[in-house]
Amino acid sequence: MKTIKQVMQHMKQASGGMLLILSLFLALFLELFLFNGRFFFRFPGGYERTELDLSAMEGYNGEALPLLPDNPSVSFDQLSLPVRSVTLHTAGPRQLVSGTVGICDEANAWRTAAAGHFQVNPGGRESSFTLRLNSRGSLSRLRITFDEPLEEPVFLLSVVLNESPSLALHPLRLLGMAGLLFCFFCVLRFRLYAEDYRPEQRSHRLMNLFVLAFCLLVSCGILYGGSPDHTLLKPYPSLEEIRSPEMVVDAYMQQLDAFEKGQIALDLDVNPKLKELDNPYDKGERDKKEISYHWDRAYYQGKYYSYFGLAPLFTVYYPVYWLTGMLPTELLAGSLLAIFAILAVFGAVRGLLLLFRPRANLLLLLAGETAVISGSFLYLMQASMNFYYLPLLSAAGWLAAFTAFTSYACLAEKPWRRIFLFALCGLSFVMLVLSRPNMALLAVVFAAPLFLGILLEKGGTVSKKLQSALPFLLPVLLGGAAIMYYNYIRFGSPFEFGTTYQLTESDIRYNHLVFSLHHFGSMLYHYFGEPFVYQEFFPFLRFTTEKCADFGNYLYQEYSAGLFQMPLNLGLLLFCLPLSSRSQKDSRKKQVCILVLLGILALGYVNFLLGGIHIRYVCDLSLAAALLSLFLVLEHIHFDGTKSARILYVIVLSLLFLTAGRGILTIFSNETNAILHRNPDFYLWAGQMFRI
Repeated sequence: MKTIKQVMQHMKQASGGMLLILSLFLALFLELFLFNGRFFFRFPGGYERTELDLSAMEGYNGEALPLLPDNPSVSFDQLSLPVRSVTLHTAGPRQLVSGTVGICDEANAWRTAAAGHFQVNPGGRESSFTLRLNSRGSLSRLRITFDEPLEEPVFLLSVVLNESPSLALHPLRLLGMAGLLFCFFCVLRFRLYAEDYRPEQRSHRLMNLFVLAFCLLVSCGILYGGSPDHTLLKPYPSLEEIRSPEMVVDAYMQQLDAFEKGQIALDLDVNPKLKELDNPYDKGERDKKEISYHWDRAYYQGKYYSYFGLAPLFTVYYPVYWLTGMLPTELLAGSLLAIFAILAVFGAVRGLLLLFRPRANLLLLLAGETAVISGSFLYLMQASMNFYYLPLLSAAGWLAAFTAFTSYACLAEKPWRRIFLFALCGLSFVMLVLSRPNMALLAVVFAAPLFLGILLEKGGTVSKKLQSALPFLLPVLLGGAAIMYYNYIRFGSPFEFGTTYQLTESDIRYNHLVFSLHHFGSMLYHYFGEPFVYQEFFPFLRFTTEKCADFGNYLYQEYSAGLFQMPLNLGLLLFCLPLSSRSQKDSRKKQVCILVLLGILALGYVNFLLGGIHIRYVCDLSLAAALLSLFLVLEHIHFDGTKSARILYVIVLSLLFLTAGRGILTIFSNETNAILHRNPDFYLWAGQMFRI
């Protein structure tokens, strides 16, 4: 204990440079002797390196032993040696394949028991793996089985028992540990846990920029690792590609092509038999009568339309097309929208702090900003690399931008600044509707008490009120008129965006808004409480696909998890605390908190009834929930003098870091598992960070 106190005393006197050197030294020590300890501390004698003879196996082709799709297993019998590891070198298709190693030993001589699980990319850099075994006595049988059905043969180049471990330094793990240790030492050295955030202080602004840089770096890492050849652009599609009936065809690519041809309807071939169906929107009838169609497009009066919001088309696809003559891949489009959303979220957090001025703890703010980005599933949406998530990313960015511009506009004193910011508010609102119309509800409930407060303010001049109302209303009215006209010429109604006519799992026209306590309770469970499925191996969590059939009618259900699986969102439970304040200063703050929470619940209920259960519908709520949760945490959690307050502070801080970690893990575990399928080497390399 005395030694620990002396170390803490020396740390309080250390400079930033000394802390950085100490962090690098400790990280290197942990990398060498914890994660690579087997290289330095070998098992004592008796475990000799043995390479198994593949040439004696049936099917050996002179260079390798193929494991065929119809028999993806091989057994090595009549062995007699103790084993601590097995190393496989493979070749074959460029894809991630999983398998199991089973053994028989002296404690289990008659039954082959599973002893380890592995993942490997036979056609990539990560084509070899070493699996630790622990034979009880001498090993008598070794069986290697690929668990998933193989499309192509996988070749075993060599199988080695008790291979001498090599030194395998992982640069990302090393830098990550050094960064975490440096942050930890700085927190202790400069007592950041006891500091309140002061935006006028240069060091606080620099730390905030450092957190922003980290969040952007993670997003850039997804952009880098999302494609093995780093392809970010694709040529203008051929007519065959545009008309491909596959579900994976980019709807924005099809819509851009339609606009370029001077039409609104998509240039897709329409099966005339669709008109002969009793109900073309009934998937069961389409499948029963074997009618071909284009999946998840709006079918109306013999034409196909895209019902996905146009904002990504205007903000990403067309700019890239005009600059390069090519189209962005879904990876590039999602990454650009994610970077915009991250910048907008940081702007929104700063705007809320300036507008409501809570007494914000510095360390909770810095950790909370990272938790908001991760906990709102922004990384998941980017890493999904699917056009379904592009309107969600766009909506998150424009909702955050709307929040930021609204906060700054309410604080602006100079007329030109007020006019400019309220005009940006109106533009952001229009872009939000063009991204995800239902999320406009969240913008309305946030801005309503603020805008009404300005218009009804006693003593406020008419000129000041007009400087707020007109710049906002002008883009909203013009944009709203354009959107309604676009809807009318497509579907005959200014309020129909096309979701009613989509060809998907069921006839959406029968989904209606009804009040039901049972359905509301189900929404609370699935959208807030539904847990991840946790597992032992990287990436340690996945979204549940378990379906419930207790709704009284068909309800669409797919990959999902509740918002409370991101612990930051537990801050919503603090919503009742501001109600205890009676000061006029906090009245608007209370109104915003209550209305935003009600808006989140209302939007969740609408999504549940009209859409169903899916992580994409949860993502509609995630950013608003994360921002509100962070604000409530900053408002009520502080490092005060009491022991209970400090314990609560440590718990909340730990939950914020847990949120950030879980959000990063969803990069590798989501609905599409795009990184796993497109760049298995990057997936396996990232997973190696957690292997000891």
